[in-house]
Amino acid sequence: MSKGVLSPKTLKPVSQGRFAHYVLASVGAGALLALLSVIIPLAVQGFHGLSMEFLFKSPRELGGGGIGPEIVNTLIMVGLSQCISLPLAVIIALYRVEYHQVCPLAGWFDRALHVVLSLPTMVIGLIVVDFAIVRWHWPISVESGILALSLINWPYAVSLAIEVFQRIPNGWREASWALGSSRWQTITHLILPMSWADIIEIAGVATARLMGETAALIYTAGLNVSNRFAFSAPGETVAVHLWYIRTEGLMPDADHVAAATGLILLLLVVAVLWVSQKFAGWVKNSNL
Repeated sequence: MSKGVLSPKTLKPVSQGRFAHYVLASVGAGALLALLSVIIPLAVQGFHGLSMEFLFKSPRELGGGGIGPEIVNTLIMVGLSQCISLPLAVIIALYRVEYHQVCPLAGWFDRALHVVLSLPTMVIGLIVVDFAIVRWHWPISVESGILALSLINWPYAVSLAIEVFQRIPNGWREASWALGSSRWQTITHLILPMSWADIIEIAGVATARLMGETAALIYTAGLNVSNRFAFSAPGETVAVHLWYIRTEGLMPDADHVAAATGLILLLLVVAVLWVSQKFAGWVKNSNL
């Protein structure tokens, strides 16, 4: 056979790869169409219910009103839970990755982390109810919801932070040590600066995940809201309010209110992800 002519054996892997590409592209297109089939009707139905009154007023049981307090509760509870759990997750992930040689319980830690990650968030909410509300006599309130969200977010953030730190090549660490840097100097001047952008993206993904949490918050933060925010008062979030409308709401326009509430929740999630990605990109470019 002359040079430049492909044999049947050569053409077979190429055709198989092209077929796999078409299959994966079809699956991706199908998933995108399924997502759009949910988002587009939600946006169309919910857009008509959006107004300044809906964004800033308190909800009403028999129709009308808005979700102003729910938006405030969502931002405060998710934001404070991230401020509590994310720094602890980064510290623990750093110790797990950078000091694993001196950590005899590293294997047990990984197994325990996988077990906690597999727990339903409802179980974590019931644990908070048992300890914080029943034994410590905390009220069903915003502070109990913050504790529940912190416990839900912590193992997830730890697992993602470990992956971020493990992606940094070991050769960079060894080069830093060879230049006389200590392990702590390597962490503060190399590992963390190279990881800040990924950590910011982790924070965005974790925040979007917490915004949709409902099961744990129903029993810890409650289903009611007050016109004046207080950490000791019940704090219904947007996701919990959406669940309440679709299950127990008595308002005659429940479908339109639920669609508008779902659209606001979707916009909050998209905004958080967009801002975190843009900020992470800016940090990454500033470190170059």
